[in-house]
Amino acid sequence: MPVRTRKNRKRAVADVAAWECVFSSEFDFFGELADAGVETDAYGRPDLEEARTAWQRFGPEFMAAFTEKHVPWALREFGDPRCPRV
Repeated sequence: MPVRTRKNRKRAVADVAAWECVFSSEFDFFGELADAGVETDAYGRPDLEEARTAWQRFGPEFMAAFTEKHVPWALREFGDPRCPRV
């Protein structure tokens, strides 16, 4: 009989809350992405393409709740996720 593998219950899913700090500033200061299984470099920056994909998926939700006075890093880097590109 094959050995049954266990699921890693500690691994969470990277949702908009995990990406919030990165979308705002480019850096994962609190390690939320690492806790969700997303790799970052030594400075807490995720892969640019992975961040772009997350921005396209979670950007509209992030922008709806964004209340700070600065322009978020992801908005400057990837553009407005609510506007489709032509």
